[in-house]
Amino acid sequence: MSNPFDQMVARMDAATTRQMGRTVTINGNDYDAVESQFMAEMGPVLGEGLSLVVFSDQYQPRRDDVVTWRGEQYRVTRHQAFNNKPQIWIE
Repeated sequence: MSNPFDQMVARMDAATTRQMGRTVTINGNDYDAVESQFMAEMGPVLGEGLSLVVFSDQYQPRRDDVVTWRGEQYRVTRHQAFNNKPQIWIE
């Protein structure tokens, strides 16, 4: 059985995806994700961009993964971990 902290994190993740999440299709598989947008003012190197935090232990991000988000097709340009979840940048 997981510890109380892990149980709380799981409940918070479930609430986040229920309230703010949308379905994203990556390489033909559906996952829950939350959108993150960054304005150019937030970082001089990043510029404007669209990133998604994917709420799945199953997804292992790779550059050039095919992403369908809100009816538009994109590709993963970079990725990193965000709170132990994959965060992907798409263009």
